[in-house]
Amino acid sequence: MKKFAYYDTGHEFPEEIVMAAGFTPHKILGDVHVSTDPADRYVQNYICPFSRSCLTDGMAHSQEWTGIAFCHGCDTTNNQYDIWKYHVKTDFLYWINTPAKNDKISRKFHSHELRRFKEHLEKKYDVKITDDKLKEAIKKSNKIKSLMRQLAALRSVKDITNEEYFLAARKCVQMDRDELIKDLENTLEDWKGRAAFPKNMVPVLVTGSDITYPEAMQIFESAGLRVVRDDLSLGERYFAKTIPEEGDPIEALTTYNSLIPQPPTKIPFHVRLDYLRQCLKETKVAGIVLQRLMFCEPNGLDFPFLVRELKKDGHKLIVIEREYTPTIDQQFVSRLESFRELITQ
Repeated sequence: MKKFAYYDTGHEFPEEIVMAAGFTPHKILGDVHVSTDPADRYVQNYICPFSRSCLTDGMAHSQEWTGIAFCHGCDTTNNQYDIWKYHVKTDFLYWINTPAKNDKISRKFHSHELRRFKEHLEKKYDVKITDDKLKEAIKKSNKIKSLMRQLAALRSVKDITNEEYFLAARKCVQMDRDELIKDLENTLEDWKGRAAFPKNMVPVLVTGSDITYPEAMQIFESAGLRVVRDDLSLGERYFAKTIPEEGDPIEALTTYNSLIPQPPTKIPFHVRLDYLRQCLKETKVAGIVLQRLMFCEPNGLDFPFLVRELKKDGHKLIVIEREYTPTIDQQFVSRLESFRELITQ
């Protein structure tokens, strides 16, 4: 099945519409092991390194994808759309203007945008995206989300490494969905049989910039920290909620988008805080790690509010900035090790 690529900084893209059109949704995640020199010819190097990696990825692999769609996310993503139009070769590049707010008018606007995207796909690829096909895709997505919720719940009770969890989450946005379901079912059986949560590891909640490569997760492991809760796009934001299966499928996708954990690109701030508080009530953690990728402006703006409120709640936390690199940063590890000592005293 051909891949249809998408680029968003949250979890706004309507994968189910692409699935109903007969394609495999493929989230563009860049490649931390590849130099961003090609993208740096068109984007300043003080711009978000992840976005530059995604542009490099698009320039290198666009011919492998049947089309590409953007979703309104952070300012960097939004402003790169025009750069992609000029420098990424593709027969189909589309912009979905997902709203920043979550109210009645915004949801009506979002529904219109999804219908418009559906119509453009039908016209471009000469396909008919019926309600039945959309409902079938929604059920398939919900099956994946259900399996991921079961897998994620095991993190706090079983010996599941941070990297293993990350790799399972990454498969959800890049793998053929039928193969993915079989893979996740096998993974669930494996994880259920694992040993208990290691006594030498400390459970934490991680929030902040999306983690898009396994080496970043290995840093937490090196410091003796296990990520048992999160609100990341390659994580709980993807599977925390179920898509409604009744009624108009486009309206169901609109409703779903209004329910998922909120990224820092959306307003108001307190919605994201509410989800983090919910996580902290549901799962016992020793501390919170607020990690920010260098030059990630949305999280830089969000963190002061989150830190103030979470400290008021009595939580121990650390704010840390990381570079976009596969190299294990020993200074980063040392800071996390110090935090581990602090929260286990």
